[in-house]
Amino acid sequence: MSKQEHTDSEIINGCIKRNIRFQELLYRRFFAFAMSICIRYNPNREDAIEVLNDSFMKVFDHLDTFDQNKPFKSWFRRILVNTSLDRYRAAKRFIIPVEIDIADLEIADKVPYEEEMNADQILGLIGKLPELYRMIFNMYEIEGYSHDEIAGLLDIAPGTSRSHLSRARALLRKQYLELKKNPYHEAI
Repeated sequence: MSKQEHTDSEIINGCIKRNIRFQELLYRRFFAFAMSICIRYNPNREDAIEVLNDSFMKVFDHLDTFDQNKPFKSWFRRILVNTSLDRYRAAKRFIIPVEIDIADLEIADKVPYEEEMNADQILGLIGKLPELYRMIFNMYEIEGYSHDEIAGLLDIAPGTSRSHLSRARALLRKQYLELKKNPYHEAI
């Protein structure tokens, strides 16, 4: 049987039984989904792959706790985000805070969005954000966390989360303007 002939439920049940063939099928089936999340939360591809692999190990270790009446992707997404946050918290003591001049960001307040960007360009711009800004932007704008939830997960004040989100948006606008001024400059 090929991997397409197995349902997600069959693969999950095979993984619960610790069948390595089904673990490989699960990994292959959800790799792209997982990588799309990890790449947004981590500063580079190598770190994203490390978080992705750590997350799959957590899935394999705790799949017996998964409620199969609920969507697997939602459960897995939470593991991916939490593993990324764990990595951030562990590395936080090595991060050098970036001071951003608010005056530089004010010019980016009104950006004409007449041209579309492709996904790689957008990810490239998000990837250039300082790590904490990128984490908060992803959690709020993409994952739908509230500022109170973000504050609890990152051990910061909700107001700090709001401020960092505002600055992240302003930085993205500024990067977008710079990209449009020089369209031949690589965004990624």
